[in-house]
Amino acid sequence: MRRAALYILAGIMFFFFRSIPVHAEEPVIVVLDPGHGGENLGAEYEQYTEKNMTMTVAESMKEELEKYEGVTVYLTRNEDKDMTLEERVDFAKSVNADFLFCLHFNMSEKHDLFGAEVWVSAFDNEYKKGYTFASVEMDMLKGIGLYSRGIKTRLNDEGEDYYGILRHATANDLPSALIEHCHLDQANDKEFYTSEEKLRQFGVLDATAVAKYYGLKSETLGVDYSDYQNVEIAVPTSAVKPDDTEPDICIIDVKDVNEENGDVSVSVSAQDYDSYMLYYSYSFDGGMTFSDLQRWKEGEDTIRFTMNVPSGTLPEVVVRAYNGFDKFTESNHIHLSSLVYGEPTEEAVEASNMTKGNVIEQGSSDTSIEASEGQKNHQSKKEQKEENQITIIYFLQVTLICIAILFVLLVFAMILSSSRSKKKRGRRK
Repeated sequence: MRRAALYILAGIMFFFFRSIPVHAEEPVIVVLDPGHGGENLGAEYEQYTEKNMTMTVAESMKEELEKYEGVTVYLTRNEDKDMTLEERVDFAKSVNADFLFCLHFNMSEKHDLFGAEVWVSAFDNEYKKGYTFASVEMDMLKGIGLYSRGIKTRLNDEGEDYYGILRHATANDLPSALIEHCHLDQANDKEFYTSEEKLRQFGVLDATAVAKYYGLKSETLGVDYSDYQNVEIAVPTSAVKPDDTEPDICIIDVKDVNEENGDVSVSVSAQDYDSYMLYYSYSFDGGMTFSDLQRWKEGEDTIRFTMNVPSGTLPEVVVRAYNGFDKFTESNHIHLSSLVYGEPTEEAVEASNMTKGNVIEQGSSDTSIEASEGQKNHQSKKEQKEENQITIIYFLQVTLICIAILFVLLVFAMILSSSRSKKKRGRRK
């Protein structure tokens, strides 16, 4: 009984202390690294240059953090100069930093991605601390309306952290996080960075995330985060690898077709067993063109959306579902009869007439229907019919020739047989 009571007490104490926020001993020393600098411009889009933007965010972040008690803040650079990644980490180590925060803005190759993301080391305690802070940061970025692309790791061909700043920091046992605040080349994110005031707001947000992570308080600001509860993340026993495979499932079903305005309601079910769903895009021309990327509803396996199909179109619906690492899986294709609404054009009417009486049910979907392929298919059938007619005529000609040959052979055989019969009768005589 006594031993059981000790076990129960130990369990209660473990739960109690596990729930207590884990904060670094004071004073907390943090280093802010405004990305790029000097000839290293970083991302450039329209009139915006990343090296200048990160400097504005860093200065605002430092100013805000210094309003809290028990924290010392440094910048890796205080002017517009280039620094190697090793120099940035070496500076942080020289001031005995507890954490290195790398500030950046993003762009994508096809200019189609949007949202914020935080990159952390894939290894050991640096992953645990990086992910814990990133959870606070990402919640706050989502709070102002940015779309979350997630907290991520990335490895190079040698199995090390891909991003040099994280790799060098981890090699020096220095926790770090690389914050990509948003994408400069995407309309979804543009409202968040287009003025100095908005960039300074990023700095305040980042500083508040650090204050929450470390449980800091500020009499100046009238806030106290000493009771803030960080997420519980275990130290990984091996590298936390990113998901390099496509989503496992992507299936669509057409739920409703409004023939009066061309609105088509589509249900999409998608799952990725190794990560999470992030975007989707759709096509009504069989995949020749796709819509811009759309937000996937967080935590849902099945979503529903409505797309508008232009009048006179012969729709072939297909959807791509993307995971958190921008890998996509394409769905099944669903053919619909042509939609003609509003003031029909001559082409629209012709396309509609060609599909009448040629619609069949497809699969198990109640609303998934298959129509004729239109003018192209009609022309193909016409050509095929002509080819079939030529083939039949050729067959009949060959057959007649064969019959004639057989008839000649039969007559010849009869004459030969008659001749032999006469010779035999002659011999008997």
